[in-house]
Amino acid sequence: MIPEKTDPRWARVLTTESDLASASLATRILISRLRREVRASPATLAAKILELRGFIEKNSFAHADLARF
Repeated sequence: MIPEKTDPRWARVLTTESDLASASLATRILISRLRREVRASPATLAAKILELRGFIEKNSFAHADLARF
């Protein structure tokens, strides 16, 4: 099950430098980009959370990555 957009794990994964080595390449690339964008403009955090959540919803391989967050 994919957590709601208000779940604090979304913000944590985008605002920390936690290790993503065990995640798929596509997920690592997306999260790296989203982290850069959030650092540049913290006000975009909510939109970036929605983008990450949408990616995971659309890509079944990313469901396993979600468990690592």
